[in-house]
Amino acid sequence: MIEVNNLEKTWRRGRTRVGLLPVSFTVPDGQIVGVLGDNGAGKTTLLRTMAGLLPPKTGTALFDGKPAARQYDRISYITGEGSYYPSLTVGEYGAFLEDLHSAFDPKRYKEFLDFFRLPADVHISRLSTGQKSRVELAAGFAKRASYYLMDEPFLGKDVFTRKDFIKLMSAVLHGEETILITTHYLDDIEHFLDRGLVLHQGRIADDFMMEELAESGQTLLERMSKTSGWDPQRYLHFGEEG
Repeated sequence: MIEVNNLEKTWRRGRTRVGLLPVSFTVPDGQIVGVLGDNGAGKTTLLRTMAGLLPPKTGTALFDGKPAARQYDRISYITGEGSYYPSLTVGEYGAFLEDLHSAFDPKRYKEFLDFFRLPADVHISRLSTGQKSRVELAAGFAKRASYYLMDEPFLGKDVFTRKDFIKLMSAVLHGEETILITTHYLDDIEHFLDRGLVLHQGRIADDFMMEELAESGQTLLERMSKTSGWDPQRYLHFGEEG
């Protein structure tokens, strides 16, 4: 279980505090949660602080009662920005991770490389942006973790790759893994999620189960639009303000 209690990571921008204001929530084992919101809502800050990559100003994020630093082998942090070493080949990067992480499965890594048609002998620096992000996904899921924190994992991927990977995740997961995922590709993940957690201006603005959304007849975009105060007709008034 994930327990987040009054977790805060903010900094000053002029007279305004920006970032993640104090948030609290729990995630039971096996739940897939979409951490959603507009740019600057605090999504990446939340995941990075939970993973121990950013020191919190206040509060805690615990995985089965322990911070991320004490659950290193059970947590996989996957980011579309990439955490790979460009000077290594794709295969060398896998060997490096095998030595670094006791939970890293080289066989599974190769299966992902084959699926994404990524050659093991090519230096990562020579890959396209989309190929680099596929390396990050392969490495992240080759670590057989209990918790996956995924920050914009579909960055740079075409629509077919995104849909393939959602299907692939559904196939390889056992149902016991807990996933928090941030993404702007709502249509791709809507049927993959169990729960939506919407951040707006650094705070949790909405928290709902996807079953509830289906029963209401709303789409994920419609629910988020209402929560974030986005007006889809605002463009009609362009030039009237002021």
